[in-house]
Amino acid sequence: MKIGLALGGGGARGLAHIGVIKVLEEEGIKIDYIAGTSMGAIIGAMYAQNPNAEGVIKRLKLFLQSTDYDALGVKYFFPKREKTLSFIQFLYKGLRERFSIELSPRRKGLIKRERLDYALSFLIDEGDIENTIIPFAAVGTDLSRGKTVAFRKGDIRKAVRISASIPGIIPPELERGMALVDGGVTEPVPVYAVKEMGADFVIAVDVSVTQLDNFVNPSIIDIIARTETVRGIYLSGELVKHADFVFHPDLKDAHWSEFLRYEEFIQEGIDEGKGKVNELKKQLRKYRSFWRRLWRNRC
Repeated sequence: MKIGLALGGGGARGLAHIGVIKVLEEEGIKIDYIAGTSMGAIIGAMYAQNPNAEGVIKRLKLFLQSTDYDALGVKYFFPKREKTLSFIQFLYKGLRERFSIELSPRRKGLIKRERLDYALSFLIDEGDIENTIIPFAAVGTDLSRGKTVAFRKGDIRKAVRISASIPGIIPPELERGMALVDGGVTEPVPVYAVKEMGADFVIAVDVSVTQLDNFVNPSIIDIIARTETVRGIYLSGELVKHADFVFHPDLKDAHWSEFLRYEEFIQEGIDEGKGKVNELKKQLRKYRSFWRRLWRNRC
Protein backbone atom coordinates (compact mmCIF):
# COMPACT_ATOMS: atom_id res chain seq x y z
CA MET A 1 0.00 0.00 0.00
CA LYS A 2 1.35 3.39 -1.03
CA ILE A 3 0.71 6.44 1.17
CA GLY A 4 0.41 9.88 -0.39
CA LEU A 5 0.64 13.25 1.36
CA ALA A 6 -1.36 16.20 -0.02
CA LEU A 7 -0.12 19.54 1.35
CA GLY A 8 -2.47 22.47 0.81
CA GLY A 9 -1.77 26.13 0.16
CA GLY A 10 -2.02 28.78 2.85
CA GLY A 11 0.95 31.15 2.96
CA ALA A 12 2.55 31.25 6.41
CA ARG A 13 -0.16 28.94 7.73
CA GLY A 14 1.49 26.26 5.60
CA LEU A 15 4.43 26.21 8.01
CA ALA A 16 2.22 23.89 10.06
CA HIS A 17 2.78 21.23 7.38
CA ILE A 18 6.27 20.45 8.60
CA GLY A 19 4.96 20.04 12.15
CA VAL A 20 2.52 17.37 10.99
CA ILE A 21 5.24 15.72 8.90
CA LYS A 22 7.56 15.65 11.92
CA VAL A 23 5.01 13.61 13.87
CA LEU A 24 4.44 11.20 10.96
CA GLU A 25 8.19 10.72 10.70
CA GLU A 26 8.59 10.08 14.44
CA GLU A 27 5.73 7.57 14.37
CA GLY A 28 7.31 5.63 11.51
CA ILE A 29 4.59 6.39 8.96
CA LYS A 30 6.40 6.18 5.64
CA ILE A 31 5.32 8.61 2.93
CA ASP A 32 5.61 7.27 -0.62
CA TYR A 33 4.36 10.31 -2.58
CA ILE A 34 4.01 14.04 -1.89
CA ALA A 35 1.99 16.63 -3.81
CA GLY A 36 1.97 20.27 -2.77
CA THR A 37 0.12 23.44 -3.69
CA SER A 38 1.64 26.90 -3.13
CA MET A 39 3.21 26.91 0.37
CA GLY A 40 2.49 23.20 0.47
CA ALA A 41 4.68 22.84 -2.62
CA ILE A 42 7.54 24.68 -0.90
CA ILE A 43 7.40 22.49 2.21
CA GLY A 44 6.76 19.38 0.12
CA ALA A 45 9.74 20.00 -2.15
CA MET A 46 12.05 20.63 0.79
CA TYR A 47 11.00 17.38 2.48
CA ALA A 48 11.00 15.35 -0.75
CA GLN A 49 14.62 16.38 -1.33
CA ASN A 50 15.64 15.88 2.29
CA PRO A 51 13.25 13.58 4.20
CA ASN A 52 14.30 14.87 7.60
CA ALA A 53 11.77 17.11 9.33
CA GLU A 54 14.27 18.66 11.73
CA GLY A 55 16.53 19.53 8.83
CA VAL A 56 13.68 21.23 6.98
CA ILE A 57 12.65 23.15 10.11
CA LYS A 58 16.22 24.32 10.66
CA ARG A 59 16.50 25.54 7.06
CA LEU A 60 13.16 27.37 7.27
CA LYS A 61 14.19 29.11 10.49
CA LEU A 62 17.55 30.15 9.05
CA PHE A 63 15.77 31.76 6.11
CA LEU A 64 13.08 33.49 8.17
CA GLN A 65 15.70 34.88 10.55
CA SER A 66 17.90 36.15 7.72
CA THR A 67 18.25 39.45 5.90
CA ASP A 68 17.28 37.52 2.76
CA TYR A 69 13.76 37.15 4.16
CA ASP A 70 13.70 40.85 5.13
CA ALA A 71 14.69 41.72 1.56
CA LEU A 72 11.45 40.22 0.26
CA GLY A 73 9.70 43.26 1.70
CA VAL A 74 6.76 41.36 3.18
CA LYS A 75 6.47 43.86 6.03
CA TYR A 76 5.86 46.69 3.56
CA PHE A 77 2.81 44.93 2.20
CA PHE A 78 1.42 44.12 5.63
CA PRO A 79 1.95 47.19 7.83
CA LYS A 80 -0.87 46.39 10.26
CA ARG A 81 -2.31 43.26 11.79
CA GLU A 82 -6.10 43.15 11.65
CA LYS A 83 -7.49 39.85 12.93
CA THR A 84 -10.62 39.81 10.82
CA LEU A 85 -9.00 39.88 7.39
CA SER A 86 -8.21 36.86 5.24
CA PHE A 87 -4.87 36.61 3.48
CA ILE A 88 -6.15 37.91 0.15
CA GLN A 89 -8.11 40.73 1.82
CA PHE A 90 -5.10 41.66 3.93
CA LEU A 91 -2.82 41.62 0.91
CA TYR A 92 -4.92 43.92 -1.23
CA LYS A 93 -5.76 46.20 1.70
CA GLY A 94 -2.05 46.66 2.35
CA LEU A 95 -1.41 47.42 -1.31
CA ARG A 96 -4.33 49.83 -1.44
CA GLU A 97 -3.22 51.72 1.67
CA ARG A 98 0.45 52.01 0.82
CA PHE A 99 0.54 52.29 -2.94
CA SER A 100 -1.25 54.10 -5.72
CA ILE A 101 -1.44 51.37 -8.35
CA GLU A 102 -2.18 52.12 -11.96
CA LEU A 103 -3.12 48.87 -13.63
CA SER A 104 -2.37 48.71 -17.32
CA PRO A 105 -3.04 46.00 -19.92
CA ARG A 106 0.70 45.32 -20.06
CA ARG A 107 1.17 44.69 -16.36
CA LYS A 108 0.99 41.01 -15.34
CA GLY A 109 1.89 41.20 -11.64
CA LEU A 110 2.75 43.54 -8.80
CA ILE A 111 5.88 41.72 -7.67
CA LYS A 112 8.71 40.54 -9.90
CA ARG A 113 9.04 36.77 -9.94
CA GLU A 114 12.77 37.15 -9.26
CA ARG A 115 11.98 37.92 -5.61
CA LEU A 116 10.28 34.58 -5.19
CA ASP A 117 13.04 32.84 -7.16
CA TYR A 118 15.61 34.26 -4.74
CA ALA A 119 13.74 32.93 -1.71
CA LEU A 120 13.34 29.50 -3.28
CA SER A 121 17.07 29.32 -4.04
CA PHE A 122 17.65 29.54 -0.27
CA LEU A 123 15.09 26.88 0.61
CA ILE A 124 15.19 24.33 -2.22
CA ASP A 125 18.24 22.65 -3.75
CA GLU A 126 18.86 22.83 -7.47
CA GLY A 127 17.70 19.83 -9.43
CA ASP A 128 14.84 18.14 -11.22
CA ILE A 129 11.61 16.98 -9.62
CA GLU A 130 12.05 13.43 -10.87
CA ASN A 131 15.26 13.11 -8.81
CA THR A 132 13.81 13.81 -5.36
CA ILE A 133 14.17 11.08 -2.74
CA ILE A 134 10.39 10.93 -2.26
CA PRO A 135 8.42 11.26 -5.53
CA PHE A 136 7.00 14.79 -5.62
CA ALA A 137 4.58 16.92 -7.64
CA ALA A 138 4.06 20.69 -7.52
CA VAL A 139 0.54 21.72 -8.48
CA GLY A 140 -0.19 24.78 -10.61
CA THR A 141 -3.09 26.12 -12.66
CA ASP A 142 -3.18 26.86 -16.38
CA LEU A 143 -5.38 29.94 -16.79
CA SER A 144 -5.51 29.46 -20.56
CA ARG A 145 -7.34 26.13 -20.34
CA GLY A 146 -8.74 26.43 -16.83
CA LYS A 147 -7.07 23.20 -15.72
CA THR A 148 -4.82 21.90 -12.97
CA VAL A 149 -1.24 21.10 -13.98
CA ALA A 150 0.84 18.76 -11.82
CA PHE A 151 4.59 19.15 -12.41
CA ARG A 152 6.44 15.86 -11.95
CA LYS A 153 9.41 16.53 -14.23
CA GLY A 154 11.81 19.40 -14.83
CA ASP A 155 13.33 22.19 -12.75
CA ILE A 156 11.98 21.82 -9.23
CA ARG A 157 12.46 25.47 -8.26
CA LYS A 158 10.60 26.66 -11.33
CA ALA A 159 7.73 24.25 -10.68
CA VAL A 160 7.41 25.36 -7.06
CA ARG A 161 7.56 29.02 -8.04
CA ILE A 162 4.68 28.50 -10.48
CA SER A 163 2.72 26.67 -7.79
CA ALA A 164 3.18 29.64 -5.43
CA SER A 165 2.52 32.45 -7.95
CA ILE A 166 -0.58 34.27 -6.66
CA PRO A 167 -2.53 35.55 -9.71
CA GLY A 168 -2.13 39.28 -10.14
CA ILE A 169 0.68 39.45 -7.60
CA ILE A 170 3.36 37.25 -9.21
CA PRO A 171 3.33 37.25 -13.04
CA PRO A 172 2.20 33.98 -14.64
CA GLU A 173 4.68 31.73 -16.41
CA LEU A 174 3.84 31.93 -20.11
CA GLU A 175 4.95 28.89 -22.07
CA ARG A 176 3.61 26.54 -24.75
CA GLY A 177 0.33 28.43 -24.88
CA MET A 178 -0.20 28.15 -21.13
CA ALA A 179 -0.46 30.86 -18.46
CA LEU A 180 0.67 29.08 -15.30
CA VAL A 181 -0.15 30.36 -11.80
CA ASP A 182 -0.81 29.24 -8.22
CA GLY A 183 -2.31 25.77 -7.94
CA GLY A 184 -4.70 27.05 -5.30
CA VAL A 185 -6.96 28.38 -8.06
CA THR A 186 -8.12 24.87 -8.97
CA GLU A 187 -6.68 22.45 -6.39
CA PRO A 188 -5.86 24.17 -3.07
CA VAL A 189 -5.40 20.78 -1.41
CA PRO A 190 -3.83 18.47 -4.04
CA VAL A 191 -5.69 15.26 -3.25
CA TYR A 192 -6.30 14.33 -6.89
CA ALA A 193 -2.71 15.08 -7.84
CA VAL A 194 -1.23 12.69 -5.29
CA LYS A 195 -3.75 9.99 -6.23
CA GLU A 196 -2.63 10.30 -9.85
CA MET A 197 0.93 9.69 -8.69
CA GLY A 198 -0.11 6.27 -7.42
CA ALA A 199 -1.17 6.79 -3.81
CA ASP A 200 -3.62 4.23 -2.43
CA PHE A 201 -4.18 6.04 0.87
CA VAL A 202 -4.16 9.86 0.91
CA ILE A 203 -3.33 11.94 3.97
CA ALA A 204 -4.34 15.58 3.42
CA VAL A 205 -3.09 18.54 5.45
CA ASP A 206 -5.51 21.45 5.07
CA VAL A 207 -4.38 24.80 6.50
CA SER A 208 -7.14 26.89 4.95
CA VAL A 209 -9.25 29.44 6.81
CA THR A 210 -12.35 27.96 8.43
CA GLN A 211 -14.07 31.04 9.89
CA LEU A 212 -15.20 34.23 8.18
CA ASP A 213 -15.18 37.68 9.76
CA ASN A 214 -18.13 40.06 9.80
CA PHE A 215 -18.85 41.53 6.38
CA VAL A 216 -19.94 45.11 7.07
CA ASN A 217 -19.91 47.99 4.58
CA PRO A 218 -17.54 46.26 2.12
CA SER A 219 -15.64 48.05 -0.61
CA ILE A 220 -15.27 46.71 -4.15
CA ILE A 221 -11.92 45.14 -3.23
CA ASP A 222 -13.45 43.65 -0.07
CA ILE A 223 -16.21 42.04 -2.14
CA ILE A 224 -13.74 40.59 -4.65
CA ALA A 225 -11.50 39.33 -1.83
CA ARG A 226 -14.40 37.78 0.08
CA THR A 227 -15.54 36.02 -3.08
CA GLU A 228 -12.09 34.49 -3.48
CA THR A 229 -11.96 33.48 0.19
CA VAL A 230 -15.36 31.75 0.06
CA ARG A 231 -14.40 29.95 -3.15
CA GLY A 232 -11.19 28.70 -1.55
CA ILE A 233 -12.91 27.48 1.62
CA TYR A 234 -15.57 25.65 -0.37
CA LEU A 235 -13.14 24.08 -2.83
CA SER A 236 -10.76 22.91 -0.09
CA GLY A 237 -13.67 21.36 1.78
CA GLU A 238 -14.80 19.47 -1.30
CA LEU A 239 -11.30 18.23 -2.10
CA VAL A 240 -10.51 16.84 1.35
CA LYS A 241 -13.68 14.73 1.18
CA HIS A 242 -11.72 12.58 -1.27
CA ALA A 243 -8.79 12.07 1.12
CA ASP A 244 -8.63 9.04 3.41
CA PHE A 245 -7.47 11.08 6.39
CA VAL A 246 -7.30 14.83 7.07
CA PHE A 247 -5.19 16.93 9.41
CA HIS A 248 -6.45 20.49 9.95
CA PRO A 249 -4.13 22.39 12.34
CA ASP A 250 -5.91 24.84 14.65
CA LEU A 251 -4.39 28.09 13.39
CA LYS A 252 -7.28 30.21 14.66
CA ASP A 253 -7.07 33.78 13.32
CA ALA A 254 -3.55 33.42 11.92
CA HIS A 255 -2.86 35.57 8.86
CA TRP A 256 -1.40 33.84 5.88
CA SER A 257 1.26 36.56 5.84
CA GLU A 258 2.66 36.14 9.34
CA PHE A 259 5.77 34.13 8.58
CA LEU A 260 7.56 35.34 11.69
CA ARG A 261 5.09 33.33 13.79
CA TYR A 262 6.83 30.23 12.44
CA GLU A 263 7.51 28.70 15.87
CA GLU A 264 3.82 28.87 16.75
CA PHE A 265 2.61 27.53 13.40
CA ILE A 266 5.06 24.62 13.37
CA GLN A 267 3.98 23.75 16.91
CA GLU A 268 0.32 23.83 15.89
CA GLY A 269 1.17 21.28 13.21
CA ILE A 270 2.94 19.11 15.78
CA ASP A 271 -0.03 19.36 18.15
CA GLU A 272 -2.49 18.41 15.40
CA GLY A 273 -0.29 15.51 14.38
CA LYS A 274 0.07 14.15 17.90
CA GLY A 275 -3.64 14.59 18.56
CA LYS A 276 -4.71 12.51 15.55
CA VAL A 277 -1.84 10.13 14.80
CA ASN A 278 -3.34 7.21 16.73
CA GLU A 279 -6.57 7.60 14.78
CA LEU A 280 -4.54 7.64 11.57
CA LYS A 281 -2.72 4.44 12.57
CA LYS A 282 -6.07 2.77 13.20
CA GLN A 283 -7.30 3.80 9.75
CA LEU A 284 -4.10 2.53 8.14
CA ARG A 285 -4.45 -0.85 9.87
CA LYS A 286 -8.05 -1.17 8.68
CA TYR A 287 -7.06 -0.24 5.15
CA ARG A 288 -4.17 -2.70 5.04
CA SER A 289 -6.35 -5.46 6.49
CA PHE A 290 -9.05 -4.82 3.89
CA TRP A 291 -6.61 -5.07 0.99
CA ARG A 292 -4.96 -8.20 2.41
CA ARG A 293 -8.35 -9.93 2.64
CA LEU A 294 -9.28 -8.77 -0.85
CA TRP A 295 -6.00 -10.05 -2.25
CA ARG A 296 -6.38 -13.46 -0.56
CA ASN A 297 -9.92 -13.84 -1.91
CA ARG A 298 -8.75 -13.04 -5.43
CA CYS A 299 -5.98 -15.62 -5.17
